Amino acid sequence: MRVAVTGGTGFVGSHLVRGLLESGHEVVVLARGTRPRRQGSGVTFVAADLTRDDGLAETFAGCDAVVHLVAVINERGQQTFERTIRRSTERVAAAAAEARVPHLIYQSAIGADPDPRYPYLAYKWAAEELVRGSGVPCTIMRPSLIFGPGDGFFTLVARLVRLNPVVPIPGDGSALFQPIAVEDVVRCQLIALERGPSNRVHEIGGPDHLTYEEIVRIVKSAIHARRKLVHVPIRMLLPPAFLMAAVLPHPPVTPQQLRLLDKDNITRRNAVEVEFGFTPQAFADNADYLEDY
Repeated sequence: MRVAVTGGTGFVGSHLVRGLLESGHEVVVLARGTRPRRQGSGVTFVAADLTRDDGLAETFAGCDAVVHLVAVINERGQQTFERTIRRSTERVAAAAAEARVPHLIYQSAIGADPDPRYPYLAYKWAAEELVRGSGVPCTIMRPSLIFGPGDGFFTLVARLVRLNPVVPIPGDGSALFQPIAVEDVVRCQLIALERGPSNRVHEIGGPDHLTYEEIVRIVKSAIHARRKLVHVPIRMLLPPAFLMAAVLPHPPVTPQQLRLLDKDNITRRNAVEVEFGFTPQAFADNADYLEDY
């Protein structure tokens, strides 16, 4: 197949592009910026601002599928949820419809919901609605937290553990997550491409439900760090989080991320087995990559 991947140079995108090429597909990678990129066998790079039309339909013409991965978890400058999640999805879905693309895969997130108290998840929900309403046959993936070399969550936790003799645990640390390996996310996407559009939502996660505190303890073990964990009320962490979000280009935590700890980020433990027919990797058994962070 010829597959266009938005955000193909990002964390999940780079793994997906590699998986597509290894499976014999031709890949069109859409990414921001105009820096020249080496064109490899089977892959074409296209500089694209997904918040504008600028020839997206022409880029998608002749593609058997589009996988839309672009998103941000932290808002910064022009990289807002409105611009990067909702508007980019609106343009991608409209261009896919114009180009008569047979299959649009959208990577959303577990917990996507129109509740305005959680803006990231609300914009993910809005993006899903745009995909569903585009008329393009689609598959929507909702992964839990994704782990692997280059991820943006677990590597950050590893750095925080290394740098702090006392590691704060927001609230009671009982919020549940279901970490899934990036290789398993890619495997689900490849299977979805082979099957064709399902026109429904697939929630995917690893084999374990883990609390935030359990995740921190696994990270501690993986990087061989001896640190004390201290529970801190979320209300006490909000002021420094607001300050860091205002002054740091890449804050370790934002107020919106702290508020997301009110919600569990899980689905069925056997979701991947049931939906895609294989057993995903456990985070606790595959966290040794964090030694490099």
